[in-house]
Amino acid sequence: MDYYCCPFVYDPYGAYSQYAWQSQNTDESYLYSVPATERQPQPVLTDRPAQISVVLFKELTGYPNYGNPSGNADILYTGNRGAWTFNIQPFLLVQSNLSAQLVIRGVLDDHTNVPTSNYSARITINGTVVHTGRLPFVHGSPAGQRFNNWRSLTFNVPNLRSNNRVVIENTSNTGPNDWIAFDWMELRLQPR
Repeated sequence: MDYYCCPFVYDPYGAYSQYAWQSQNTDESYLYSVPATERQPQPVLTDRPAQISVVLFKELTGYPNYGNPSGNADILYTGNRGAWTFNIQPFLLVQSNLSAQLVIRGVLDDHTNVPTSNYSARITINGTVVHTGRLPFVHGSPAGQRFNNWRSLTFNVPNLRSNNRVVIENTSNTGPNDWIAFDWMELRLQPR
């Protein structure tokens, strides 16, 4: 009796490689399985202790159409200034050994005729300037719709407190109708 081997291609769970043996002269067939441990290297894993992390998320919804996924965003025109506050519950501050980072998701307007190098901002957290100058943002696209090319800025938060104030001033060298949009902000707290 002659047999031929035909490997099964589909293996959704990766547990076994299966081979079918089919007789050329009859309808007999046999299934042979090889455990995955015999055909691939073992995974390389870590199992470090979990760390506590708290994220305070602020969805910004001042203007419709541009944000993603909510459809809304806060907008600062040239020369405008905006302020946002993150209130931390006292029980979180009991452990005073916390570090914090602020993440800001933003994009420039969709006015592609204005060079991105003309856009700038001054960002202050709790009275300390953490950024001044050009922003690493790009013009929003697709134009006139919900933008899909938002970028994130991350800053360490100096002197964390129960009421953390973020102030952004649009210091761009652009026209009065040019703007910077902010989709969301989040304050990330972690033990040191």
